[in-house]
Parts: sequence; structure tokens; C-alpha cells
Amino acid sequence: MAITANMTTHEGLSITDVYVRVTNASVKKSESVWKLTYGVLIYKDKDTRDDEEKETSMRIRTNHVDQFKIDYSLDATDNLIKLAYADLKTNSQLSNIADV
Repeated sequence: MAITANMTTHEGLSITDVYVRVTNASVKKSESVWKLTYGVLIYKDKDTRDDEEKETSMRIRTNHVDQFKIDYSLDATDNLIKLAYADLKTNSQLSNIADV
């Protein structure tokens, strides 16, 4: 599962149709509240992500769009990755989001 989106890097560079993939998700208690923390990797496109030689060197690195933390309910019935994608689709730092 992945999405495509438009984004702006922390340097102010606008990028369209990047390939965004949730890579990890975990639940931790922060003070008295449970939090879902998840990380993403961002690539120019799916072909870049799928190319083993380019995958690591061609990642788009941006500090404000790579780790997220949201409130989590212990009653949640969806898996963590699905919840992370649902949150990512509402993220204000991404636009024109589409499933791929």
C-alpha cells in the first residue's frame, strides 16, 4: 500500500506526485495518553522505490514529513498501518493525495 501526493520540502521546494509509503507503526504510552507513531519514506515515483540500486540513494528526505504521532485509542479495530495511512491522507503538509 502507498499513496501519491504533492508536498513542499523544508527548503521550500514543491514536488508533485511523490510516492509515499508508511514503513513502520507502533503504539506507545506518552504520559497518560496512548500515541500511534509512524514513519514514512518518500520517493520521486514508484519506479524509483522499486529499483533496488536507487531505492536508498533516491529517497526524498524532509524533516517535517517523515515521522508522525497521533492519538490512539486502545479500542481501535483497524491495524496500525491502515490507521497511519488514514491519518496521512488528512495531513496538511501533503496535498492531492491518491491511493496507488
